[in-house]
Amino acid sequence: MYSEDDLIPLSAMQHLIFCERQCALIHIEQAWAENLFTAEGKIMHERVHEADRESRGKVRIEYSMWLLAHCGLG
Repeated sequence: MYSEDDLIPLSAMQHLIFCERQCALIHIEQAWAENLFTAEGKIMHERVHEADRESRGKVRIEYSMWLLAHCGLG
């Protein structure tokens, strides 16, 4: 299979698409500063970082899903 070092969070891919520098600062250099908006967002999205899943009718919801990407981040 793949080692933990080969995996990146989906949020890293989102940051990479939005801004490569932002992605590097957050995911490689671990440079992050909370503010009012990021703190609110963190609270609202807390559940998505828990490894879990649920079903609602025919819809399956996955939380904290890791993907393999070959883009030089991992």
